[in-house]
Amino acid sequence: MKRAFGFTFVFALACVCSTAIAGTAQSVPSVLARQLDDKGAKATVSSMSESEWDSVLTHIDSGNAAWVALVPKLAAGTDGGNSEDLGIGLAYALPKNPKAVLQAIDPDNGPVLGVSRVCSAPFIEDTVKDIPAYIKRAKVALSKVRDPSLQDVKKACLAELAKP
Repeated sequence: MKRAFGFTFVFALACVCSTAIAGTAQSVPSVLARQLDDKGAKATVSSMSESEWDSVLTHIDSGNAAWVALVPKLAAGTDGGNSEDLGIGLAYALPKNPKAVLQAIDPDNGPVLGVSRVCSAPFIEDTVKDIPAYIKRAKVALSKVRDPSLQDVKKACLAELAKP
């Protein structure tokens, strides 16, 4: 009987630990990056709960460079609303970390992460109350990006932000 209890305890502990590790994928960018590499984008994204996906989006929205850098990998496993979420997440991040966002933008101007999407203030409903103020903050932030490799995408983004 003692042996059965020991096995049950070890099994329960293993379940708790594996759940804790899975939950960290959405709170530590390096863990999520490894998961994307190991399982692939489609499997990683489809295995996330809504709250886990929302957590990832919150980190992206913050402009944290490590999270923003994951967006192109995540986009490979999304469709529909999740794809839209990623473009909007980069738009939120743009005034906070323009260099990271410019690095994550699709150089081929695709529909999910292209300049015409990310730099067009693609917010849903009234999530950003003052779009002109957002555009002003984004332009000021972009003007500070000096990296020569990002100048073309920076100019394209500024042009998109200037559209009425």
